[in-house]
Amino acid sequence: MARKRILFFYQLPTALKYLILGLCLTVVIVLCQVKAKSQTSTILEQSQAQLLNQQGFEELNKGQPQAALQTWQGAYNIYYKLKDSDGITGSLINQSLALQASGSYLSACQTLSKTLELEDWICSSPIELQEISQQAYLEKLKFTLEKQDFSRVRVIGLRNLGDVLRLIGNPEASSIILFNAMAIAKTIESKESDIYNQILLSLGNTERALYIQAKGKYQLTDDVFTKQKALKIASSKFQNALNFYQELASSKQNVLPMQAKINQLSLILEMQKWKNIGILENPITNEHLKTLLNKLLNNLDRFESFPAIESIYAQLNIAQSLVQIDQNIQLKQLFFSKKDNPLSISLKLANKANTLAQKLNNNRAESYALGTIATIYYSLGKTLEATQYFEKAMGLAQSVQAWDIAYEWQWQLGRLYRVLRKVNKANKVYESAINSLEQVRGNLLGVNPEIQFNFKDKVEPIYHEYMELLFSQDEVKSKRAVEIQEKLKLAEIENFLQCGRLNLSSSSNEQSPKELFPIIYLIKLRKQVEVVVRTPKNFYRHTVELKQIADPIDNLLKIVQQKQFIRTESVNYFIYSQTIYNLLFSPIKQYLPNSGSLGFVLDSYFQNLPIDMLHDGKKYLTDSYSIITASSSQQLQNNSAKFKISNILIGGISQPSPSLNDPSVPKNLPVLPEVKAEIENIKKSTASILTLIDSDFTSHSFQQKIEKNSFSLIHLSTHAQFSSDPEQTFVLTWDKPLHIKDLKFLLKNEGETINLLVLSACQTAKGDKRSALGIAGIAVQAGARSTLASLWLVDADSTALLMEEFYKGLKNGLALPEALRLAKLSLLSSEKYFHPYYWAGFILVGN
Repeated sequence: MARKRILFFYQLPTALKYLILGLCLTVVIVLCQVKAKSQTSTILEQSQAQLLNQQGFEELNKGQPQAALQTWQGAYNIYYKLKDSDGITGSLINQSLALQASGSYLSACQTLSKTLELEDWICSSPIELQEISQQAYLEKLKFTLEKQDFSRVRVIGLRNLGDVLRLIGNPEASSIILFNAMAIAKTIESKESDIYNQILLSLGNTERALYIQAKGKYQLTDDVFTKQKALKIASSKFQNALNFYQELASSKQNVLPMQAKINQLSLILEMQKWKNIGILENPITNEHLKTLLNKLLNNLDRFESFPAIESIYAQLNIAQSLVQIDQNIQLKQLFFSKKDNPLSISLKLANKANTLAQKLNNNRAESYALGTIATIYYSLGKTLEATQYFEKAMGLAQSVQAWDIAYEWQWQLGRLYRVLRKVNKANKVYESAINSLEQVRGNLLGVNPEIQFNFKDKVEPIYHEYMELLFSQDEVKSKRAVEIQEKLKLAEIENFLQCGRLNLSSSSNEQSPKELFPIIYLIKLRKQVEVVVRTPKNFYRHTVELKQIADPIDNLLKIVQQKQFIRTESVNYFIYSQTIYNLLFSPIKQYLPNSGSLGFVLDSYFQNLPIDMLHDGKKYLTDSYSIITASSSQQLQNNSAKFKISNILIGGISQPSPSLNDPSVPKNLPVLPEVKAEIENIKKSTASILTLIDSDFTSHSFQQKIEKNSFSLIHLSTHAQFSSDPEQTFVLTWDKPLHIKDLKFLLKNEGETINLLVLSACQTAKGDKRSALGIAGIAVQAGARSTLASLWLVDADSTALLMEEFYKGLKNGLALPEALRLAKLSLLSSEKYFHPYYWAGFILVGN
């Protein structure tokens, strides 16, 4: 569906900032030089094909990509009949432009790869790559491009291929392609040529996409190493994008330098939000920004010479930048006198763009224009006008199924209706915004990478704002808020894995609601934490101010993640454990049974919290309840059944292995000699076990065993780490770490579903509050119904004892949560291992 949309984005600051198609439609025409032939009919056919080429660009300039595609297909047929290879290549490249403009990126990419005599695997986005890693894909791409011819047509094709790869969410591949095109262009073109300047614009846009990607990673992780790396990449990519735009801006051409200046302005304004992070060693001065703005404002008449569709988005881009300047008091005072109003100029530009979009009958462009006008009116304090224009913009976007922009206007309308206290209307548009966003996320080859890379800014806030609104209403609406929380959790895992849509619903053998144990939701919003209890019969909730709970949680997490935790006196952690219990659990205790199972659906803020360790002043929570966590209530429904032990695969490493020397593995990880004892204890519970130990437990042998056998339980006694960064989430085999992407294929058990995955020597990345997301990610990739893992690296001897007791419980027919609880209590009751360091870190995650 998304691929059929008309999709022109010229880097609108509030929408698709870095997804500039950069088609430069008036200068890309491939005029094939055909040798004169004697036959009059052949000359006429060649002339007709060239006229069709010209006609196609005229149609594309008017925002009619489908008509242009048909016209260029006609040109292709003529060239094919004449066996004109240059004409065939040129018309195929032109067709790819029409496909890009209509949002059919995959088709555009495949057309270009065919034209350039490349293979279709090049068109795989990072989400689609299965057989090889992203790094291996990039290396293969570099090798493939070494076999090339140095022709002008190839440069044009490569430049367009780079644009398409950026648009399907693979800016790394886009960068490689475009630099390759630049290298060829330098040998056959002057620096003032159209093609050279087009590549500069494309490179600027791709480097900007890489900057946005790195910025998104920085925002989504608390891992110190990942943050530092992301910040370094963001700084480098921002500077690269700026350099390309500046080089192009100095060109003597008309359209392209203006586009470069527009893109440069919006990029710098976006960077203003990052000033306090110090992403640039030499920050851009306000004087430089003022000079750039003045050059644009003094040349607004140039837009009249732009192709119509480019003129629309260029004017809207500047209009959006002026809104940002108006919102920054310092910049507004510096750039404009008291008599001048940036919003007046912005509104004039947006209205011109809207008029032109109406003439073209381009609903998508008109929707962008109306949404921009609405934004300006809202900034002017004219809420009635803003509401009317947002509603029109939303309707037009929905009419052409442009869900990627519809959700933006629905989101803004939701905010407006909240301000106006029109609660019912706010509910409706927020609901629509989430549905539109799910439509977009459902087809990630047709979604702009900004939504993929900007989860923190573009996705998460919509869910949180809607939940806040729902919780402010009645109980029925609060129940809906819980469902929205589960949708957010699913979106979060999908974003973490970059895997497209997931289906994590439980099997058809679900228990009825009457048999379901109570489920507790902990949901962090902007100023409060909502504690919701869902029982088979009732629904209860309790609200805690965030400022009350934040410090106790932060302090407890700092304690349990320190190596000194084992030596920490109980008085030092009880104060936080009891405070959290009193704030979150005590108010809902009256709605719960005195014992049994409890399910927890945790916001990412709470995922690293050792729930079992909460203390009421007399006993731990685990003394009374067996606990399991999950991303949704459906994933919890199969975990109270008795568990049968059969068909177990055990992999373990008890000696120093080559994988410990991998750069991605933390240094000084201890050797695990107790692994052999742990495995022998497990063998006492069942005879149906296949074992891979030390040098036998290689990534290859592990994969072979998985492919040739069916296992219901996989137990790995080896180091593993979980992080909010997928690249820092792995399990060690003898020869190398298996990163989360690898596990999707190694644990793809077609014969029988993996009921339980046990990772007994694992830990979450220290200092990363969201690192437990990696546990959920591994569970999904492994296809395991349940996963047993640890939040910190626990003592090897105590772990061996806990696992022995755990498997005894399973052998005796206990449900997973209860078997784990009794194993913990066996340590808690001992004189040697009573400290929560030994047992509280183990968590059971349902999937």
